[in-house]
Amino acid sequence: MPQTAHRPDPADRPSPEPRPAPATATATATATAPDETVPVLVVGAGPGGLSTAVFLGLHGVAASVVERHPGTSTAVKATGQYPHTMEALAVAGVAGTVRERGRAYRSDFHMVVAKTLAGPVLRTLMSGDQLSMRHVSPEDWGTASQSTVEAVLADRAAELGARLHFSTRLVSLDQDPDGVTAVTEHTVTGERRTVRAAYLVAADGWRSGVRQSLGIPVHGRGTVGTVLRVLFEADLTEPLSHTDGASDGRRFTALHVGHAVLFNTEVPGLYGYFRNLTPELPDGWWKDEETVAAQIRTDLGIPGTTLKIEEIGATEISCGVAERFREGRVLLVGDAAHVMPPTGGMGGNTAYLDGLHLGWKLAAVLDGTAGDALLDSHDTERRPYAVQLVEQQFTNLVERISPELADDSLAVPLPPPVIAFGHRVPQGAVVTEPGDPGELFEDPARPTGRPGSHAPYVPLTRPDGTAASTTALFGRAFVLLTGPDGTAWADGAATAAAALGIAVHVHRIGPGTGLVDGGGEFAAAYGIGADGAALVRPDRFVAWRSAGARPDPAAEIEHALRHVLHRPAHRPAPDLP
Repeated sequence: MPQTAHRPDPADRPSPEPRPAPATATATATATAPDETVPVLVVGAGPGGLSTAVFLGLHGVAASVVERHPGTSTAVKATGQYPHTMEALAVAGVAGTVRERGRAYRSDFHMVVAKTLAGPVLRTLMSGDQLSMRHVSPEDWGTASQSTVEAVLADRAAELGARLHFSTRLVSLDQDPDGVTAVTEHTVTGERRTVRAAYLVAADGWRSGVRQSLGIPVHGRGTVGTVLRVLFEADLTEPLSHTDGASDGRRFTALHVGHAVLFNTEVPGLYGYFRNLTPELPDGWWKDEETVAAQIRTDLGIPGTTLKIEEIGATEISCGVAERFREGRVLLVGDAAHVMPPTGGMGGNTAYLDGLHLGWKLAAVLDGTAGDALLDSHDTERRPYAVQLVEQQFTNLVERISPELADDSLAVPLPPPVIAFGHRVPQGAVVTEPGDPGELFEDPARPTGRPGSHAPYVPLTRPDGTAASTTALFGRAFVLLTGPDGTAWADGAATAAAALGIAVHVHRIGPGTGLVDGGGEFAAAYGIGADGAALVRPDRFVAWRSAGARPDPAAEIEHALRHVLHRPAHRPAPDLP
């Protein structure tokens, strides 16, 4: 069992640091008492908003969520959750549900470039075991649809105390040094309510009204194309016979054919079709169902196939990242913060992770165990990563669908495990080591364990012989990992945690402890010796480490925690190696 230091003494917690209201917000006092007072108001119940509500709830903060639609999305959207997303969902307590619902109709993925729907296959992008990341994670891919995951997260958020208000839109917001005052309106009844919140999280999509009201610009390539999106029914059993499970939806299949992509859905016989609206086709051609059906047959090489069009719409493909992810007491997540092409599937997955990374920070500031400046790291850490992701997704778009957009500015493609588990936050809420060059990525198969890096995955064994891992230890609190001779660090962590009024879970790993790394990988992966220690944040990033023993372990850990949490120091910092 982990050793846990609880919160016995709040006297040393910092007072909230007042921040000036941004110039674009109207700082006005509330004339009358608000109808509702909440710690956090989340605008938008998509992946970013619901994830933020869940991870706030895990850390004891009950958010209020407003969503203009009548419920979570039921549209056919993206399918698939990367293993790092499944790790986050495991922390949230819903990975098993998502896995079960996904496997009810999907086994794995098969994504190829083909000449026609029936083949030949020109290039395999992802398929089966090629997608495995089990060398860097205990989790497999999830195969549920985005709409399924959103419904699961909504239920979980409610279980954790969040209040979800659907058919409710944000009318206005004002912020002042002490909080945000928002006016919401029920889209059916027209009833308006005033909500007072300490912080507001904008998760209202890539056209974010909140972001625009704050005057936050978006930088990047902008609109890079317009895509026709069609849902249709057809019997494609014969042309898809070369891929088992494609025609009946048991296996998610996406075929890139020229300027078009066909993908199956969990509904047998229902397919999605995306096509670039390229200049050679006349304006408005896609507004006629028969013309669209004819173009689908031509693009996919299925002449004579009967198609029943269910839905037609056009949408822009954009590349952009907000200039800043924080404005006073408003923070941006999901598409409100970053919008990217769908090629690669990182848009929704990144939104889920935004909630994991922001939730613990907001909760720590709200309960007084962290200074307000900790929230600045949301921008410092997530925005550089988002910029890289947008360019990676754009490269995928060019290589798979739109070669006419190719130029010398394309990013060099990174392997999916590096994108998911290799990104770093060297300039964020971490104690950066001297000489760290500040790379944004490293190979997770050769982890360094440096502060700012994703905490390495190391398989472990419990005393009863059952399997565990370092990854399974993270998510609910700070975690201190030590080698087998790290008893002094364990005692020091308890002292530091008590002084700061926070929880730190401690695990010794190695011979003679409760957890054993049978392959002897732990020390090398984390860059510490038998008497060293590494401190891991709740979002699974290494915050600090010491390769070996130090004279005053409690002072070392307390200093590291104060630095990460933006807590003022009450005694001189120890000399760090």
